[in-house]
Amino acid sequence: MANNTVIPSTKISIIPERNRGKPWFDDGNVILMSNDRFEPMAFRVYKGMVAQHSPMLRAKLENGVTDVVYGCPAVQMDDCTAADLCNFLTFVHGCERSLQLNSKHDFATLIGVLRIATKYKADALRKRALRPLERIYPPELSEWDDNFESHSMIWHLDPVAVINVARELSALSILPAAMAFLANSTLAQEAFGASILQTQPLRFAPGLLSGFDLKGFTLMKEYNHTSISKTLHFIREQAKERHGSCQRLDGCATKFTAAFIALCVAAATSEGPAGYPSFVITVQGVLQREEFCGSCQDRVELGLQRRRRAWWRGLPGALGFSGWDDARLR
Repeated sequence: MANNTVIPSTKISIIPERNRGKPWFDDGNVILMSNDRFEPMAFRVYKGMVAQHSPMLRAKLENGVTDVVYGCPAVQMDDCTAADLCNFLTFVHGCERSLQLNSKHDFATLIGVLRIATKYKADALRKRALRPLERIYPPELSEWDDNFESHSMIWHLDPVAVINVARELSALSILPAAMAFLANSTLAQEAFGASILQTQPLRFAPGLLSGFDLKGFTLMKEYNHTSISKTLHFIREQAKERHGSCQRLDGCATKFTAAFIALCVAAATSEGPAGYPSFVITVQGVLQREEFCGSCQDRVELGLQRRRRAWWRGLPGALGFSGWDDARLR
């Protein structure tokens, strides 16, 4: 007897139109079925296009047949949702030519590919899927700077979703930069779902971050605070006495004092997230308003660059990694 819905591990002779996912090729030679409990979907595709990506996928298509439908073997894809299968199969059949991150749709496609590639150990495909995320949340400070200055997707892509994906799929290479961005752009009360003198709705609901990553978020906040304090201390040191290379007759010390006070006031009165990357921009703006001599200007810029590089080197340590060369981040 023919059923009217796709039921896993049950003999079926037809697949209703509403249960046919995309892609569906009428001349496809295998049918893959999602594991969605209430509305499972089937995808008629080409076995060779799927199997070529890993031995595990090939074995699944050869040994996991539960039915024959329309003359095609039907395979139940355990733990694969219809959405992930749709995105994965669309990409491997060339309907999506490249993996990009220009929209929420792109992100969903990328995560679907990454999730199935990880499950079935399709290593080359996993690397391709990770590449766009690693460009947005990179391991190199120069790439971070390029994203920041160009206002790329990093400032629009939800870092909470990225952090959760990094944990779920062991894609930890993107975790330090993603957590750094979250700590820079998000108030602690938002992450914890608290309301402390809150005048605007919280941007995301509490519970979206795991307890482990809430701890990491808190440590990253503290790391930012320490980095800001070190930067303020550096500026204050420039104000103590005239430097030997200073080119101004009256020295630049008083100007450094004015800059230090302005930065302390900015840090103390800011109502936004206390993030080190944003504070660096504030520092640059304040210093540009002061007319330092060329020698002092160069010296301070070099000192700030050293501190930014030190901040970047320490990001993994704030999350419990030994450094950017930690094997878990590769």
